[in-house]
Amino acid sequence: MTETIRTIVTQDAEVDDQNSLRHLLLYANDIEIQGIIQTSSKFHWKGVAGVETPIFENPQDPFATKGKYNTTYRWPGTDWMFKVIDDYANVYTNLKKQDDRFPTPEYLRSVTKIGNIGYSGEMDSSTEGSNLIKERILDDDPRTLYIQVWGGTNTIARALLDIENEYSAAEDWQERKSNIEKKVVLTACGEQDVTYHEYIAENWPNIKFVCCLQVMSYAYGWALMPEGESKRTLGAKFMQQYILNGNGPLTDGYNTWADNVEYEGEPMEHQFGINKQLIKDWWGARYGLGVHEPYDFLSEGDSPTYLILLPNGLRTLDNLQIGNITGRYVLDKTKKNSKGEPLNYWVTEKDDYVDDKGEVHNVESMWRYVAPIQKDFAARAKWCVSENFEAKYHSPLINIKGEDKITASSGETVQLPLNVETAGDLDVDIDCNVYTDISDCLVNKLMINKANGKYQLSFEIPAEAKSGDEIYIILEAKTKVELSLSGFARLIVKIK
Repeated sequence: MTETIRTIVTQDAEVDDQNSLRHLLLYANDIEIQGIIQTSSKFHWKGVAGVETPIFENPQDPFATKGKYNTTYRWPGTDWMFKVIDDYANVYTNLKKQDDRFPTPEYLRSVTKIGNIGYSGEMDSSTEGSNLIKERILDDDPRTLYIQVWGGTNTIARALLDIENEYSAAEDWQERKSNIEKKVVLTACGEQDVTYHEYIAENWPNIKFVCCLQVMSYAYGWALMPEGESKRTLGAKFMQQYILNGNGPLTDGYNTWADNVEYEGEPMEHQFGINKQLIKDWWGARYGLGVHEPYDFLSEGDSPTYLILLPNGLRTLDNLQIGNITGRYVLDKTKKNSKGEPLNYWVTEKDDYVDDKGEVHNVESMWRYVAPIQKDFAARAKWCVSENFEAKYHSPLINIKGEDKITASSGETVQLPLNVETAGDLDVDIDCNVYTDISDCLVNKLMINKANGKYQLSFEIPAEAKSGDEIYIILEAKTKVELSLSGFARLIVKIK
């Protein structure tokens, strides 16, 4: 059985972080949440009296902060985290009917902490949040610790600094440090303060930093993406029909465009719920990011940091280059610290996407998976109000019997049995395609055969395939129900 991923969330409480937390809790059965920690960022902070450091607006950066650190800046408070968990508690009984692995609300409250929130990049002292991170980094659990970064990295940096201060004089420091760099992986929505650049990269360069920025696919800029099913599932019609209405308090609190919800601490230029003028004249429209309708998807820019961890058949944490539902990643070899040391810093790549008209666009590699993500979100929203187990709201599982990586010869015909599991024995359709963006060649006669209730994948290796070529085939099983939920598998074929 696949090992359960463990993770800590750090967030700066922006409205899209609040959406991401509500969404994430619907997957608290699939990953082990070991912490939910509020931090600060260049977008949000509480303020510290007497700290007069000015924030200079950068005309090249529309998100640059303004003001001084001794006052609050777009500060939403910290109570909201516990209100979200209260909403989770109200649907917890029904969630347990779908999967008994959902954690108790009491457990989630116990690991919800306040970290370093004073100002952008503040890591002045240890906090409950940094101490929790420190404890998890130093524990005896052999599993990788994935720390999600929805705001600044400052609370994580403080935890690492405390470890460095406590252990750096010990004889085994270099071994301990190396083990920590292997154990900790940061999945981050970019760099939202200076502490990764100024402290973590300088002192812990081998910690893997996965920059999960897909801001056009699942954040404020999605309106400009190509037309297709992904865009339709972000529109107001889908959002209202399947997610926003009638699914209980956890999704009732989910924020969308012009939904009459006021956000604590935000100025009017960021009040997307009550300031109806922003539909046509928001800051993004001024930068060409499109306009919206009431109840359109707003943003979950941070959600790729946990979606990459989910067990959906394409979880490829050991090899980010072959892609998953948050896209495809490559090591950025240009990233170095001030000492010239290379950083373990990963960034997203683009893939081709075919729109409704059959035209091909080279876009963020997550875009093709937004529709399956949204449909699964909608299904899990239904879990919140389902009094009994509902098979139609569960995704199928598909895998290739035997190995998911094989060798084959040019000209060879390959036939592989598939195993498909659905709750309630639902019927499925299965699509299969070569992942052309990273494959060295195509295959011939790629098809799914079904006989006597059993599925088989078959294809022919082209005669011109060269030794060492690799072919990546993506399988997608879709349930034949209204939401048509997806499960994925991948086959890697290496030519002898």
